[in-house]
Amino acid sequence: MVRLGLSMTLVALLAGPVLAQTTQTDPAGFGGLADEADEEVNVTADDLQINENESTALFSGNVVITQGTMELAAPEVLATYGEAGPSDLENFTASGGVTMNFDDQTVDADQAFYDFAQRILTFTGSVVVVNQTGTVNADRLVVDTRAGTSSFSSEGEDGGRVTSTFTPEG
Repeated sequence: MVRLGLSMTLVALLAGPVLAQTTQTDPAGFGGLADEADEEVNVTADDLQINENESTALFSGNVVITQGTMELAAPEVLATYGEAGPSDLENFTASGGVTMNFDDQTVDADQAFYDFAQRILTFTGSVVVVNQTGTVNADRLVVDTRAGTSSFSSEGEDGGRVTSTFTPEG
């Protein structure tokens, strides 16, 4: 019963703070995440393992986190919390290929990491952001949910360049 209560608390904390940080306009289109912060959070996975000695919770197998119209999917999500327990959530790492859908925009990456203290969401590895007006390819996307900013960078095979294609409005 303790594990179920811990799991439910962790589930509620996992996605909420990610989405509740800013109402500013973000150039990459993520500023609207804060607008859905009061929506119900749902996490589904094939398995949940809590390791109280390591202060971690591992969601694995078809993990899907939804809140409002935002959906984040990954094969695995590892959440780490501090000494105070799940209410002291430090970070989470989604890995194995991550997809986030929000407001007609999709982000695909190898991994996503969220730092709760800094309120920064980082996508790494073959990052592709697609929306109605274009596509951006990079090795890394950093979204500062507090400041409402995002930045793309690359260090890969193409000489470390971010590539993008935009469709002009006409």
